[in-house]
Amino acid sequence: MFVALAGVLYIVLAILGIFAFNWSLNYSVDQQLRVLASDFGHAIELNDQTPHFRDWLRVVQTEPARSLVAIQLFNPDGTLLEHYGPQGPMALSKGSNQVPGFTLVVSPLTRNSRTLGFLQIAMPTAYRNEALRTLEVTAFFLAPCLLLGLGLTGYVVSDMATAPIRENLQMLKQFIADASHELNTPLSILKARTEMLTKKLQHTEELAIIDAAIDRMEKIVDDLMLLAEIEGTLTKTIDETVQVDEVLKSIITEFQPKFDEKGIRFNLSDCPALVASMAAENLHRVVANLVENAFRYTEPGGCVTLTLDYANPFVKIEIKDTGIGIPPENLPFVFDRFYRVDKSRSRQSGGSGLGLSIVQALVDSHNGRVNVLSKVGEGSVFTVFLRNKA
Repeated sequence: MFVALAGVLYIVLAILGIFAFNWSLNYSVDQQLRVLASDFGHAIELNDQTPHFRDWLRVVQTEPARSLVAIQLFNPDGTLLEHYGPQGPMALSKGSNQVPGFTLVVSPLTRNSRTLGFLQIAMPTAYRNEALRTLEVTAFFLAPCLLLGLGLTGYVVSDMATAPIRENLQMLKQFIADASHELNTPLSILKARTEMLTKKLQHTEELAIIDAAIDRMEKIVDDLMLLAEIEGTLTKTIDETVQVDEVLKSIITEFQPKFDEKGIRFNLSDCPALVASMAAENLHRVVANLVENAFRYTEPGGCVTLTLDYANPFVKIEIKDTGIGIPPENLPFVFDRFYRVDKSRSRQSGGSGLGLSIVQALVDSHNGRVNVLSKVGEGSVFTVFLRNKA
């Protein structure tokens, strides 16, 4: 992006520079021609009806022409009377200071308010055009070198500038992984002791609350450990493939009782035999998290539908629900860790707020993508795209 923006800026500045140089060159030439016209006006004899150069200029004409401009005298009708210097325009120009191949200035020669002729001084534009062409070629060939230099410099500088941030992120990931592992032991002890108390004592509401809290903590710790594994030590298993339709059918079988108990229709509409680039375990985790999310936010009487299709070069998995939907202002954040659209509902259902983060991390690690469309009161559609391996 930095190189692209620098390239656009360079192109704009180069175009403006060329236009400014061209304008400055034309202005300078016009000024020089006007000065020359003023100077040569004193070398023109206007004593009779026809203007002509004075005798000293006629003598100069016998020598090789050393002037860079064409000096021409015309009568009022536009007929060329005399000239000095290189070959200039053959006709008198009264309406423009630019004719093909020349930049010129025309001064009327008057005596007693009567126009006796015209002095036309013309400079060839070949030198100006050559200078302008040299500038354009230089700017064109300089662009790749400049952009390459900016790209390399930007890469080195940005790498140095972001090194502390990367180190801090790595330390944070390592801390999460270590903390998750360390929390597993006390949670296991608490879980075991709670189960022993439940067996020895009568089942009380307090023990049920403690047991539910421990289960939720275990779920959060497990999800954190999984995220740490995905982002840290998990290698991208791009070479692994999975029969997507079989995974979806197994998820339907696994979740069907849960949906039936809540009174939600759960079905698989289209399921062609397709193969994707992902490990079977990871694909099951992705789809299961999305199905669990749909189950959590869909009311009894609603419907959740899985669809499998081919979208070259991807396998497209769609999870559509008729749930409460997601407000537009919340859509950009649904894949953030611990973000919940409806916090009270998530806590009541035991959600950790990490399910969608895990989905995105797993899909990204296999060069896929996931997106969501939603409308409040109508439901949501989560779509996963994975590389097809047919």
